[in-house]
Amino acid sequence: MDKKINFNHRLINIAYRDDSDLSVIDEFFVDKMYKSVECLISNSQFPILDIGAHIGVFSIYSKIINPKSKIIAIEPGPDNFALLKQNISANDLSDIKIQQTAIIGTEEKTTTLYLSKNSHNHSTIKPSNNLTIQQFNNSTITVPATSLEKLIKQNKIKKIGLLKMDIEGAEFDIVLNIDNETWGKIRYVMIEYHESESDKRENLENIIRQHGFSVEHFPNKFDKGFGLLVCRNKKVNLND
Repeated sequence: MDKKINFNHRLINIAYRDDSDLSVIDEFFVDKMYKSVECLISNSQFPILDIGAHIGVFSIYSKIINPKSKIIAIEPGPDNFALLKQNISANDLSDIKIQQTAIIGTEEKTTTLYLSKNSHNHSTIKPSNNLTIQQFNNSTITVPATSLEKLIKQNKIKKIGLLKMDIEGAEFDIVLNIDNETWGKIRYVMIEYHESESDKRENLENIIRQHGFSVEHFPNKFDKGFGLLVCRNKKVNLND
């Protein structure tokens, strides 16, 4: 199935499989959940990292807003990655690099990916509450993995315009393990956080603030357990 969208005077064609994929497309183009960060995307002079790229909606959205941007899209799920690759190619978008890997907080080269019935809910974090467990049905695969630091080094990135993460609860482990040098390279962070019994939004905010970032919170109007954090590095000249 295909969804055709007119956005910023550009016709976009996004292939999707089911209502789960369609809900992600609607987050951007119907619910406008990411409207608050469009100015960050449009003004970014440095690479945008799309961690948890799913089928490529955020990368496409960002590229249409800022055609000059360089984007690196990271997605570990094989089926998601195949559709990500297809969608980037179908829309003839240049300077988007895609990598099939998971970003984790350790030095392991592989990790377990817990597969949800909803393709946008796959996670490297083992489900803990009963509702989430029912969605996963104990289905797992092993996927390639790397750290954020290794990803930056591999791609020779000196500065990051925007670090976007939508990784279904794994953001807590990633943020906790980012080293000081990497924090200094990041201009903005945008996280779609997903709370659990042990990992709360306030904990995530505190870690980010400790590294010199301001934090804005945009709660989801349908579910109090997740929303957006938009964070700005106060220690650096954002245009430098």
